Amino acid sequence: NLNEPSPGGTQMPESVISTMATAARSGICNTGGLFLVSKETEAIVEGARLAVSDFLGCASSEVIFGQNMTSLTYAISRSLSRTWTPGQNVVLTRSDHDANVAPWLQAAADRGVEVRWLDVDPADGCRLRVDTLRGLADANTQLVAATCASNATGSLTDVARVVQAAREKGALAYVDAVHFAPHASIDVRQLGSPDFLVCSAYKFFGPHVGILHGKASVLDASDSFKLRPTPDAGPHKWEHGTQSYEGLAGVASAINYIASIGGEDGSRRSRLERAFARITAHERELSCRF
Repeated sequence: NLNEPSPGGTQMPESVISTMATAARSGICNTGGLFLVSKETEAIVEGARLAVSDFLGCASSEVIFGQNMTSLTYAISRSLSRTWTPGQNVVLTRSDHDANVAPWLQAAADRGVEVRWLDVDPADGCRLRVDTLRGLADANTQLVAATCASNATGSLTDVARVVQAAREKGALAYVDAVHFAPHASIDVRQLGSPDFLVCSAYKFFGPHVGILHGKASVLDASDSFKLRPTPDAGPHKWEHGTQSYEGLAGVASAINYIASIGGEDGSRRSRLERAFARITAHERELSCRF
């Protein structure tokens, strides 16, 4: 069956729905307690971090969860921009979803920071003109925000080149992988190790949970708007309030569902890589029919 609303998300398979329902029926509560249910909830959180670690090729300690990609991006934008000053600038793109544009526009306006734009080339499939980025960014550039794949045109970005160009100027790189994550295997190291990469589980058969990978060195050095009891380091520093723990159980289940497409042999990461190779081949075959 074709899922016609798929640009707005994917349908959850029965295994994911069942996992979430089981977590809810078993009892879930806030973490940090000495009682059994709290420990079981902590295991759900850790299981989700490990699953996303395999999904993105990153350390589990660099995985952060939130309500959605937009909320996470707003939180990071507010924290990073606290140190921006007039005379500095950020680079945004003409092909990004507004969730990777508006938070940075508003933060720049609040801090009196210039916004520069990386354009697309209509003659090259509306791909970003990454070759012009080195001329846009300079020593005053604080951040470059770019997409892995445009949700409007489907055009792919040479993310590794974007990250390299940002790093050469001393800027942070913030990458939106929401539209890319359902279609191809992600390894943040192969993408040049961006400082941040965000995606959404509802795009790859999971629940409405936002996912952010952030370099530990950058996260620990940045100030977070948080409650006083919240730790000053690690992913909890950026996870505001009580998480959707049944949703996190669903995130791990969705990643396991994708891994199952890659067979039963090997690590979960290797099964995910085989799965996405098969998914890519299948999508190419479908594209020939439309």
